[in-house]
Amino acid sequence: MLSGEQSVPADFLVLHNAYMTVRVASKGGAVVDGKTSDGRFFLRPYAGTEQEFTVQRAACFPLVPIGNRVAGNGFHFGGKRRSFVPNTQESLYLHGDGWLGDWNVLEASVEAVTMEFSREADENSPYAYTATQTIRLAGATLDMQLSITNSGDETLPFGIGFHPFFPRTPKTALKASAVRWWTEAPSHLPHTLEAPPEDMVFARSTPLPDRWINNAFEGWDGKATIAWPEHNLSLRAEATEVFARFMLFAPDTDRSFFCFEPMSHTPNALASVEADPMGLALLAPGEEISGGLSLTILDGSEVP
Repeated sequence: MLSGEQSVPADFLVLHNAYMTVRVASKGGAVVDGKTSDGRFFLRPYAGTEQEFTVQRAACFPLVPIGNRVAGNGFHFGGKRRSFVPNTQESLYLHGDGWLGDWNVLEASVEAVTMEFSREADENSPYAYTATQTIRLAGATLDMQLSITNSGDETLPFGIGFHPFFPRTPKTALKASAVRWWTEAPSHLPHTLEAPPEDMVFARSTPLPDRWINNAFEGWDGKATIAWPEHNLSLRAEATEVFARFMLFAPDTDRSFFCFEPMSHTPNALASVEADPMGLALLAPGEEISGGLSLTILDGSEVP
């Protein structure tokens, strides 16, 4: 869930091949939208205007150096209190800062773009890092690779993730096996780790429940399928091993989309990082963490 929309003039890179067209923005390192060659959207259609770009209305953005919310806008690590300044209209720091930054385009072609984002530690965040993202079309697959390197002078916990927005129809179905889920606290932070309720078990292709969803799932095997029977369309998502969990978000006020967010760490893992990193990588200066997510378009007949 996002707030505090920020708009800038639109400046999109268009990637295309015989299977799909994907627009990319340097603002936020974001995928603006993605559709098949015959015009069916497999990522959420961009909901902003052509005159200005709003990251929060795009189809996907990278999560660096952490994902989701941070309780109390800070954490203790290495004998120090590390603090964040909230970066949206919400009271809690949200999704790191790469998604709100300006990424530099290093290379671009008809089918691929590589971008880089760097920042120094300051009063807004204790993190200094360089993140690199490559977005590439390979046949019927949209492949996204993300890495982050600690460019600071001390070890800190880092995480990465992707925040894709997918179209939602009445019959949209999800298949994604997980072992446990986190219930949601009133602050939208994870609360209790337990077995998911029956309507939130996606071991088989299952329609999304028609209610508010904002939960993290643990023990994911890195494979998922999303199907839109009304459009005779589905896709296969495959993530690298670093993404052992995902966040599922579906608002009850706008049923036109949902989010399936592979993450390397549990939301709010910084709160317990010294006792249990919960997927966060403790990176010394110069060390990196990397991972990838691929989305492959399938015909409706290929839905498992």
